[in-house]
Amino acid sequence: MTAVTTPFPPHPAIDAVMSTASSLLGMEVVFLGGLTADTFTFEQVKATTAWPGVGPGVTSDRTDSLCHRLLAGAPPRTSDAANDPAYRDAPKRSELGITSYVGVPICNPSGEVVATLCGIDRGAVEVDDGTLEVLGRLAAVIAAHLVPLITEGLVIRRAAEGGWAVGDYQAGDLTSAMVLADLLAGDLSPGARPVKAEVLDEIGQLRMSIQQLEHALAARVVVEQAIGVITERQHSSPRQAFERLRKVARSRGRKVHDLAREIVLSATDPAVPLPPELAGRR
Repeated sequence: MTAVTTPFPPHPAIDAVMSTASSLLGMEVVFLGGLTADTFTFEQVKATTAWPGVGPGVTSDRTDSLCHRLLAGAPPRTSDAANDPAYRDAPKRSELGITSYVGVPICNPSGEVVATLCGIDRGAVEVDDGTLEVLGRLAAVIAAHLVPLITEGLVIRRAAEGGWAVGDYQAGDLTSAMVLADLLAGDLSPGARPVKAEVLDEIGQLRMSIQQLEHALAARVVVEQAIGVITERQHSSPRQAFERLRKVARSRGRKVHDLAREIVLSATDPAVPLPPELAGRR
């Protein structure tokens, strides 16, 4: 696998994932690692204690890092790095005094590695299979925020001529659309919302947190796409498209998410009925 450069935008969902991963692993440091062909960088760090040499923006040679060995095929966890043949000769292991390490790659839909989600500790911390599986799901949530998002065959991507595109439609300013979509959190209610059990063990609670993150992501993606479609159809700004979508949904007693899904479907199926206020200007 080859890591490729990717931005790490500030986002509440990524912050939530980092906090969840920290609770999950119980390690001193959980971090997002960025790798280029030559460098490794602590991009985002969640630490329970100060650790010299570990912090956001700290960069080193890629081959010095434990993440480099992970991506080269080393086991995804160790609780005795000094005696683990896969990690003992990593310069960062001895420099930072790392005893325990766990890491999972963050991949895009093509399978390219865009980052790593990892934990390190100066003590011996065992990571079982269930914990590793949950960490992988957390990495998938982060991946959805770092790479083009794909839902129902429509792709949100940066347009070559500037701005953004939703499928074949120009979507204007996606950043504005995402901010506006986040404001809708209270209105989003797609099916299969996870139901909280009365009693859950720690891993069960963390799995629930991930389900909620995945739920929020799925809802937000559809709303973002609908804003893009309305923007193109009505030659409006994303903010105007958002306001119109919310106004129409409320006037008809509909959930914003449900109406947004119909708008997205109408982009490829003109037979999908829509309120006249959301019809395109042809």
